[in-house]
Amino acid sequence: MSRYSPTERIGVSAIENKISSLGWIFREQPIVDMGIDAHIEVVDFNKNPTGRLLGVQIKTGASHFKDKTDHLVYYGSITHLEYWLKHSLPVILISYLPENKQICWVEISKDSIEMTEKSWKIKIPKSQLLNETSLLTLSSIADGTKFEVRYRNLLLHAGLMEFLDNGGTLQVKKEDWLHKSLSRGLVQLIKTNLNGTQEIIESNNFVYSGYEITEAVETVYPWAAVHLDEDFYADNLCESVYSIFPKANLKRNRAYPYEVLSGEVGLYMFKLELNDLGKSFLQVIQYLDAN
Repeated sequence: MSRYSPTERIGVSAIENKISSLGWIFREQPIVDMGIDAHIEVVDFNKNPTGRLLGVQIKTGASHFKDKTDHLVYYGSITHLEYWLKHSLPVILISYLPENKQICWVEISKDSIEMTEKSWKIKIPKSQLLNETSLLTLSSIADGTKFEVRYRNLLLHAGLMEFLDNGGTLQVKKEDWLHKSLSRGLVQLIKTNLNGTQEIIESNNFVYSGYEITEAVETVYPWAAVHLDEDFYADNLCESVYSIFPKANLKRNRAYPYEVLSGEVGLYMFKLELNDLGKSFLQVIQYLDAN
C-alpha cells in the first residue's frame, strides 16, 4: 500500500498553517517516514526561537479514529509506540478532521497510553484544541520531564555553585507587589566577584502563588539556602517599610523588604549560600569530571 496520501498532505498543511499563525515554527520531516511527521519549535514571548522542540505525528481524517462523545480514540502499532517513547524529543499526536477543521492533540507518554490485548490506544480529548491557550502546556512539554528539567537547571547553575564554593557572593534582589492576589515582580541575581565588582547575571519577571517570598526564591535556586542579607539591610533599610510592616512586628516576619515604593512594591535583598543539594551536586560534578 502506498505511504503517500493526499488526505495526509491536507492535514500536514493545515497544521503548518496553524502553528505559523500561533507564532511558532513548523518544520516538516518529509524524507523518511519513521513516525515523526514534523518538528515544532517553541518561540518565546519576545518572538525568539528557543531551540526547544516537539516531535509531531499527524493523523488526518475520521478513518484513523473511533469517535466518542468527548474524545477520539487512536489505536497504534507497538513499533511506533516504542519509537515515540524512546525518542529524544517529547512527541505529540495531532488529529485533524477536515470535515470540521478541528485540530486536537495529546502527548504520547507512558501515562497517556492504554495497553490493549493486541496493541495500545490513546484518547485525544476534543476539548484539547491546538490554539493559543494550549501553547503554555505545549511549551512545558517541550521542556521535558520533571526529572530532565530539574537536572538541566542544576547543570546550568553548576558554575554559580562552584563560584559560591570558592568564596564568591551571590545576592537576589526581588520585587514583590504587596497587595496583589497573584504575587509578581522582577528577580535579579547579582554576582559580586572576588575583586569587589558586581554584575547582574540573571534578570526575569516572576509570577507565582502559594509561596512565601523566601520559598519563591528557593524554587528558582533550589541548590541554595536563602536568607535576608543582613549586612545590606543594616545600610539600606528605609522608613517606607514601616508603613506596611509595623516596626514592632518587623522581625516576626520571615522576610521583609528593605524599601517599599509608593506603598505598593516591596524591594527585598537575599543572600545565597550552598545548601546540601548544592554541595552534593558539586560532588557529583567533580566525580563526573574526574580523569
